[in-house]
Amino acid sequence: MKEPQIDQFIKYYGIHACLALAEKRRQDIFRVYLDESNVKTFSSLLKWCAKEKKVYRILPPAEMNKVAGSIHHEGVCIAAKESKPLTEQQFKTILAKIPSKCCLLYLDGVQNPHNIGSIIRTAAHFGIPYILGENLPALSPSACRIAKGGAELVQLISLKKATETLKWLEKQQFQIIGTSSHQGTSLFRYAFPARSIIAMGSESIGVSEMFLKNAVCIPGTDSVESLNVSVATALCIGEYCRQHQG
Repeated sequence: MKEPQIDQFIKYYGIHACLALAEKRRQDIFRVYLDESNVKTFSSLLKWCAKEKKVYRILPPAEMNKVAGSIHHEGVCIAAKESKPLTEQQFKTILAKIPSKCCLLYLDGVQNPHNIGSIIRTAAHFGIPYILGENLPALSPSACRIAKGGAELVQLISLKKATETLKWLEKQQFQIIGTSSHQGTSLFRYAFPARSIIAMGSESIGVSEMFLKNAVCIPGTDSVESLNVSVATALCIGEYCRQHQG
C-alpha cells in the first residue's frame, strides 16, 4: 500500500497544541518533527512512534520553520488527521444526556483564526464543551496553537440550518443571550439561566438582530468602540461560571 503524503494531513504546531493532540488523538498522528529542546517533553510520544513505526525527526530550527510553514511552531510540528467534527445529530444525541446546568457559545460571523483560537482556549479553561455557529471555518494550525491544547477539548459544531437548531435548543430549555457593545442589560447585573447560550458577534458587525432581543453589554468607559471578541467572551463566560459555580 502506498504511504500517504504529508500534505494529506494537517500540520499542527505549538507545544501545548501538540501535547494535547498526542494525549487525545494519538492514533491520528502520521509524523512528528521537533527540535532538540523538545525531545524530553515529547519522550513518551517518541517512544510510541518507535513502537508503532511512525516516523519522527529531530530538526534544526531553520528546518522546523520550513516543515511547519510558520516561525511560531515552538520547536514541534505534528502531521495528523484533522479532528472529525460532530454532526448536528450527534450533537443533539449527546446534549440530551448532559447535566441541566450547561453553557454553550454561539459564534455569529466570527472568522478570525486568532480570535477563534483564543475563544477556544477560554472555553476549555471554563469547561464549555461546545461552540456552535453557522458554517464555521475549519480550525487552522494557527488557531490550534493559540488555543493551547483547547482544540482537543472543545468541539466546534458547524450548523447548516442554524435557526432550526437554535429553536430546538430553546425547546431544551436553553436561553439564547446576545452580546452588544451598545445595548442590553449590564453583564454584571444579568442573571444567567442554568442553561445558557452566549452569542458572540464579529468585531466589525456584531451579532445579528435576532440575538438582541435578549442581550447583555459589558460596561466600560466608551473610550474605544468595543472589546476584542475573545476578551468579551472570557468576561461573559467568567460571569456565567461565577453565578453557577459549584
